[in-house]
Amino acid sequence: MRNSINLDMKQMNLIGCLLLASVMFITSCESKKTSEEANDSTEVATEEQVEATEEEKDDAPIASPRKKAEGTIDGVSVVMDYGSPAVKDRKIWGGLEEYGVVWRAGANETTAVEFGSDVMIDGTRVEAGKYGIYLIPNENADWIVILNTDWDREKHGSWGAYNYTEENDVLRVEVSPEWSEDNQERLTYTIEADGLGFAWEKARLKVPVSNASAE
Repeated sequence: MRNSINLDMKQMNLIGCLLLASVMFITSCESKKTSEEANDSTEVATEEQVEATEEEKDDAPIASPRKKAEGTIDGVSVVMDYGSPAVKDRKIWGGLEEYGVVWRAGANETTAVEFGSDVMIDGTRVEAGKYGIYLIPNENADWIVILNTDWDREKHGSWGAYNYTEENDVLRVEVSPEWSEDNQERLTYTIEADGLGFAWEKARLKVPVSNASAE
């Protein structure tokens, strides 16, 4: 009888151990499943956050958007293509843009102008075509407007004024800047009846252009 009781106790202990092991196994599986689900949720959330961040980047305003000015001067079609930076409370002339240094006359890729027919600029005949525009702002003196054959990044390696080559100049024109009390926040070019207009910060410029066939 005593041996039978001992045997039953051993069996009960064994069964108890098996039950405890089963409970621990089930608990471990549930915990692992919960952890995997949490990781999956974290990965999904991270992907959504990345996508949201990319969308925010796409929706963010461009610092210097590319713009075009199109019009007619003395019967000649003219198109300006330029990057338009903003002042942003910065000192532009003699600050961000140094005096006496060739400047891209805009932002990012080289500023370009295209004439549909031959034109006259400061007594020089300029053939129909596309040209890069550069500026040399000067303190207490006329500014220099430059037309250059290099304008295309892929063909000429042009990016801003970094690869500017003076020997490829078509012409240089001295233009007297006018200073306005009004602030022009974004650099803007205009096609006017008698030439190309430029305005940024307080500076205003006009480059006289006329139809070469009328000369």
